[in-house]
Amino acid sequence: MTSLSVVIITYNEEHNIAECIRSAKLVSDDIVVVDCGSNDETVAIATRQGARTFVTEWKGYGFSKNFGASKVKFNWILSIDADERISEELATSIKKISYGDRNCIYKFKRKNHIGAREIQFGTLGFEMVERIYHRNYSKWDLSLVHEKLVGTQPIKQIIAGSLLHFGLKNFEHQEQKAILYARLSAEKYYLNGNTTSYFQRAASAIFNSIKSYFFLLGFIEGKQGLFVARSIAYYSWLKYAYLYQLLKESAETNIRTTKQTIAIKAVSN
Repeated sequence: MTSLSVVIITYNEEHNIAECIRSAKLVSDDIVVVDCGSNDETVAIATRQGARTFVTEWKGYGFSKNFGASKVKFNWILSIDADERISEELATSIKKISYGDRNCIYKFKRKNHIGAREIQFGTLGFEMVERIYHRNYSKWDLSLVHEKLVGTQPIKQIIAGSLLHFGLKNFEHQEQKAILYARLSAEKYYLNGNTTSYFQRAASAIFNSIKSYFFLLGFIEGKQGLFVARSIAYYSWLKYAYLYQLLKESAETNIRTTKQTIAIKAVSN
């Protein structure tokens, strides 16, 4: 077995975690589960499956993954989510890695599924993820969502095989997740000082849906491809709509604070 550790982030994943850990055992004997406050049997199941489990408060995906990286036995880490599975082909590719260049970040395909059906086209059909890295040379940024690996002049290398993602139960579940991630993205943009406009919200939704359905051949998927394109448009619009709401609330709070300050000074004088 290679000197590679696996870090899995969880929150209420009792229906996924056992299968995820079993797939992780294809490439590692050191599996760390970082749980962010589950109130189901996630931690108990993970422990029974042989993973070392740690519980921490939720501070975003980037924080949780870095926390997990501090608990592993080996410097090389594979980061996966509880609703992901390592395919046999990917496991074979991982075992062949020489791990000679510590600046290297390894990436591979991720095959998304809605229920049991694989999405082969559209935005979700052409996804690559960066997940294997050396913890002393690369770290996750502290974004609440859509976190990225950052390092000093990292070298990106693609390996064969796919990570299987079963995060979407059905179309309704996809829309629910779109709302959740839109809120988290809006908070991320707000903290980064981003602004938005009506044109940006509309343009983002239209462009990303057209890209998925036409440019990335989503129409081949038929009704499923259309739904994915619509869901992407909804998410693209919603994240900027939530950002606009946060900016508006912040501006209103600042105005109230300014008025209160002026009133206090007037009374004092």
